[in-house]
Amino acid sequence: MIKRYLIVLKALEPISHGDTVTGIDNQTNTRLFMRSNMIINGKPARVPDISENALRSVIFRETLHDHLLTRLGIKRGQIPQAVMNLLFSGGNMAAGSKSPGDEIALGHAVKKLYPSLDLLGGAVDGFILPRSRLRLAAWPVAREFADAIHHIYPDLEGEARQASAFDLLSEETRTRGTGAESEGNQMLYTYETMAAGSKILVEITLDQHSPDEVLGAVGCGLIAWDKYFGGQSRQGRGRMEIIESTIPDNASDAYLSHLDSYAESMRDGLVTGKLGTARVLCA
Repeated sequence: MIKRYLIVLKALEPISHGDTVTGIDNQTNTRLFMRSNMIINGKPARVPDISENALRSVIFRETLHDHLLTRLGIKRGQIPQAVMNLLFSGGNMAAGSKSPGDEIALGHAVKKLYPSLDLLGGAVDGFILPRSRLRLAAWPVAREFADAIHHIYPDLEGEARQASAFDLLSEETRTRGTGAESEGNQMLYTYETMAAGSKILVEITLDQHSPDEVLGAVGCGLIAWDKYFGGQSRQGRGRMEIIESTIPDNASDAYLSHLDSYAESMRDGLVTGKLGTARVLCA
């Protein structure tokens, strides 16, 4: 049976989350909040939204692998750059690399030893690991997303219909220094934020064959996450809180137990780039 879990996040401070489409080619001096394409009243529109890929990366990939290295007593300089790329950005196949021929067996061996890679997937030098277990979707609790929220978590639908996602946005202007203040080298910059108090509904789906250690990685990620999302975190922006979760409270136990049981093999696999196999997969 497919396993689905719900999480409700609440912003304790405004969220800064820049739009990737207009961030490079923006006709205004204001960095717009992330937007996605929707059909509103029969017309296409770009609506303030949250990037699922960013949530996946911040809550799980970065958090779990920081936690993993710390738990195993490994410093970043002790592992090959290709392993770093795999852990923190999903990796990429090396130019001119050739498939080893037994990549399916190798990939499953890697995923069995490293539940976080089973959860999130990635690529080693010569091939892409088998499909990741995690599916993640997210919706701001706002009018434009109320129809979707009705199907996912009906208890939030009424709250979602109370305000538009556009009503949740405001602008903040700050000064970036480029030299001595007396020389007038102070540059103003403005960016949109989503209001403190905004909520985000997150749905996590794991495939039916996911072992307990993979769900445990989800639970561990939620616990270890520093609860910041988006940009301007040095100014307190993006401080979040988990106000509801259907992830079992003890979910992380299976993952932490796995780390303790296989610590030596996992440590050696990261340092050598073999990832628990008989050959170097990340040189």
